[in-house]
Order: sequence, then structure tokens, then C-alpha cells
Amino acid sequence: MPPAMTIEQQEAKITPEQRRKKRFPLSFLLVGLAILGAVVYLVYANTQTSAAYYMTVSELKSCTNCASQTIRIAGNVQAGTIVKDDVQNHIQFSIVDGKQTLRVNYSGVVPDIFKPGVQVVVEGRYTGQGPFEAQTLLAKCPSKFQNATPPARK
Repeated sequence: MPPAMTIEQQEAKITPEQRRKKRFPLSFLLVGLAILGAVVYLVYANTQTSAAYYMTVSELKSCTNCASQTIRIAGNVQAGTIVKDDVQNHIQFSIVDGKQTLRVNYSGVVPDIFKPGVQVVVEGRYTGQGPFEAQTLLAKCPSKFQNATPPARK
């Protein structure tokens, strides 16, 4: 029986052609990098198109380059400013944030809890003149829907 070969002796017997076959193919590396690059690009492009800046009414009034962006604004619906057109499914109202008010136009489904004093978030575009043109209207739930503190157990 021949003596066992050491690892060094086994590696010395491997020819250069056999070593090349064991290497990772360069084409797999290039394809992997191309796929990774495509995924990174798609994630970046998707987040840029759906991004919306969140501002207050006073920040929007002082913004000079907001006309080209989709913006979200939060505020309370001002009492006495709601004008509904049920035929065209259109509503106009004002939101107030501190001392600043903003007129809002919205066409679409209005949440059931929408009323004066309710906090809303509108998303859309503002040209700097005229009302804010909202594509989305969200009404925040009043505090009565929040969980109450659980009673102490005895």
C-alpha cells in the first residue's frame, strides 16, 4: 500500500489547466454585478417618483421651489369653510396650522370622519398662488378611537 500523500503533494500534482477550471468564472461575476446595478437603480427610481415632502402650512407659504414637487400638508379643517359639490364629487375647504390658513381643492372620496376641527393630511401640488390642489385627502382619527389605558389588575 502506497504511503498517504500530504496536501502539498496533492496540490503539486494539479496541473495549471485543472487550477483554471476551479476558478470562479468571470462571466458569473459580471452578470451578478449587472443584476445588482439594475436592482439598485429600480429601487432608487421608484423612491424618487413616490417621494412627497411633509410640510406645515407656514413652511409651504415660505417655500419658493415647491411648485415642482408633490407635497403633504397637515392641518385642522377650519370651521365654516367647507363647500361641497356632491354632483361633481368636489370639495373646497381651508386648513389651519397655527395662524396660517391654506385653501384646498379636492376631488374624490371624502373620509367619513371629515368635518370641521378634524386634523387632515392633504397630498398634492401648490403653485404658490390660488388653492392647494390635493390628489389625496386623509383624515386622522380623533383621540376617542385611541386605546384607553388598561385598568390595573388585582
